Amino acid sequence: MIDVTLERHDDVTRVRLSHWRSRAAGYEVSVYLYRGALVDSGFPAAATAVTRLARERSVVAALITHHHEDHSGGAPALAAAGIPLAMPRAVAQLVAPGDRVPLYRRIVWGDPVPLGTFSTAPPVPGIELIHAPGHSVDHHVAWDAERRTLFGGDLFLGVKVRVAHPEEDPRLLVRTLRRIAALEPERLFDAHRGAIASPAAALRLKADWIEELIRSVDERIARGWSDRAIRRELLGREPFSSYVSRGEYGKLNFVAAIRHGAPALR
Repeated sequence: MIDVTLERHDDVTRVRLSHWRSRAAGYEVSVYLYRGALVDSGFPAAATAVTRLARERSVVAALITHHHEDHSGGAPALAAAGIPLAMPRAVAQLVAPGDRVPLYRRIVWGDPVPLGTFSTAPPVPGIELIHAPGHSVDHHVAWDAERRTLFGGDLFLGVKVRVAHPEEDPRLLVRTLRRIAALEPERLFDAHRGAIASPAAALRLKADWIEELIRSVDERIARGWSDRAIRRELLGREPFSSYVSRGEYGKLNFVAAIRHGAPALR
């Protein structure tokens, strides 16, 4: 059973999505209704619920920020229902195959399916998709310059996020955070945390924290420390998610990405 909770923030409606497996793992994700569009499409197991909502609200387009299944998993169902999709090519290329994801992610979010054919949405008035890589190579944010409103996807998540996927690039993320903060958004809606207070300041705080962490990691690399020793010293023990994911989502990835740079996306 999918739990769908609506929150109104003036002209923005936050749609919080979860089911018992995601709640058991401590996760939910949000999509947003704004200017007649849907920002992101939720996870595969919620695809039917999201599509029903999109029809009820007469959504004219769905904007997909990046390929991770908790953001793009509903896209095939939306496309099948005739709802146009707005996706930069980099996103569409990664969403289209519906690649199989690791077991723990299938348990939490469901199994992605191939996208198939879809109608490409014309530009949504007032909303621009801006490339904002670092979290993933294809990551974008949705920006409304007129209303100073930013839908950040997974750009923010929190100031001191200590875990990462292997594809993440902390150095690139710092540059992206500062570039997006320079837009001076007055509202920021995060895909997992909802409305973020003082958004430009929050983005800069996150950039500052990662930059300081990179500096500390680089210092220890220069002194010959191993990745595991650096992780223990600066980030502490691995969370439960690291063991469940067999290391795919953990703190060691953060250190390895700083040392080697993020590997090519698999």
